[in-house]
Amino acid sequence: MQARWLWAVGAAVVGGVVAVGVVAAVDDGPKPADAQETTTTANGGAGSGGGGATSSSDTLRTVTVTADGTASGTPDTAIVQLGVRTRAESANEALDLANQKATDLLAALDFGGVEKEDITTTNVFVYPQYGNDGRQITGYEAGNTVSVKIRDIENAGTIIDATAGVVGDEIVLEGVSFTIDDTGTLREAAREDALTNAKTQAEQLASASGLSLGDIVSIVEGSVPDIPVFRTEAAAADAAGGSVPLEPGQQELNLAVTVVYELAS
Repeated sequence: MQARWLWAVGAAVVGGVVAVGVVAAVDDGPKPADAQETTTTANGGAGSGGGGATSSSDTLRTVTVTADGTASGTPDTAIVQLGVRTRAESANEALDLANQKATDLLAALDFGGVEKEDITTTNVFVYPQYGNDGRQITGYEAGNTVSVKIRDIENAGTIIDATAGVVGDEIVLEGVSFTIDDTGTLREAAREDALTNAKTQAEQLASASGLSLGDIVSIVEGSVPDIPVFRTEAAAADAAGGSVPLEPGQQELNLAVTVVYELAS
């Protein structure tokens, strides 16, 4: 008996796993359970649990899928980059003129119904202008730029035209973009679409594995990308005073969900 135990311990020094088997055989103890977790994923087939396996025969079998959802809507807000740019012989003169024109611009926006909190100054500058030799200063240029959020999108073109009429030739229109101010409804629709797509994928995987789809174990929503901004080029107002034509188009919101389903035989 003593020799058998010494032999088992010696085997443990060489390979611990073999030693455990020998001792179990000698002691006639319980055999290790060989039941392991089976998991199917959207980018792989069914397989044994590996590092995640347990010795319980009641381990839950699951399938994990990740699906995208999309919803589209019409933009309800225009974001306009407006400004003034002036030139004068001295820096002070150029800046004073720019300040005057910027004040006129803000007054026109206020008259057009744009709230003060929707106007943000983005740039103020003064810099010299040089002659052909690149050294002699010939004058100065000054400017002031604001980012304007126009919530009355149907009248955005008219508001832009009005500011150009007030400011005159010193007006600068640097770009127009569109966005959806409240994306709550779009998010709900995109979630529903993502969950529908996830269930379809999970059912296909379960069927291919010879199993049926059970209850949802967990749901995780992925990060939501920013709504893409589609820019449109705004034409200058014509002499007859026509408003700037703007087309907001359609925009999409996308999100992803990762869903874990239970699998049943």
